[in-house]
Amino acid sequence: MTELKEQISETKRIQELYGVNYFNSEEQIIFEASDDQSYFFKSYIGSHEILVDRGDCVYFIDEAKKTAYLKRGPCQVKSEHCATVIRGFMPADRSCSLEGRTVLPYVNGCSTKQIFEPPRAGDPTLQYLYIPAHSSEQAHHIHSTVRVVYVLSGKGVSVVGMEGKSVSEELTPGKVCILNPMCPHHFETPFGEPLIVVPLHVFSSVPSLETNHPMFNGTYLMNQGG
Repeated sequence: MTELKEQISETKRIQELYGVNYFNSEEQIIFEASDDQSYFFKSYIGSHEILVDRGDCVYFIDEAKKTAYLKRGPCQVKSEHCATVIRGFMPADRSCSLEGRTVLPYVNGCSTKQIFEPPRAGDPTLQYLYIPAHSSEQAHHIHSTVRVVYVLSGKGVSVVGMEGKSVSEELTPGKVCILNPMCPHHFETPFGEPLIVVPLHVFSSVPSLETNHPMFNGTYLMNQGG
């Protein structure tokens, strides 16, 4: 029992160190951006009646998990799964089916489609990510801003950390994974079925905005032999 407690404690420590939070579908939690975030958001996990203020908007899916919605405040919505309010973004109301095939290639055999594309470069966006069964080679990577990831269907594993100090978390339908900026992670699907997740990008990164800076431009990678 003591060994199990120590293992759980170490897992939580590593998750906190790299910046990831997981929530199960039956939980009822409100998670909001920390003080050091660049963009303010608030995620409602579980069943909530949500009042959205003027000047904000909310992303959520219907109870049947068939349709995604984007609504601008002021409004009130009922969410049974996961809803995220983003402050200071006021797009037009929209809805989109969560069914259908992916049409865009993504890294390491994955594919995606845009549920709500960003109206302008950098605006928030809701995406649909398909990870095929038996994927174990998705490149370990980071994102520059928060990802609020809802597991729509399938089963997989989220791996967070760096080589020699990483932890895994099982992903099942209804689970929510919130990845802080620069959290090193990747998803795997070792259970013989694909994994479909719906990630909300609080800021939609584009290369021209984020890699055109002196630190990046002045760096030249070297092959260190071997």
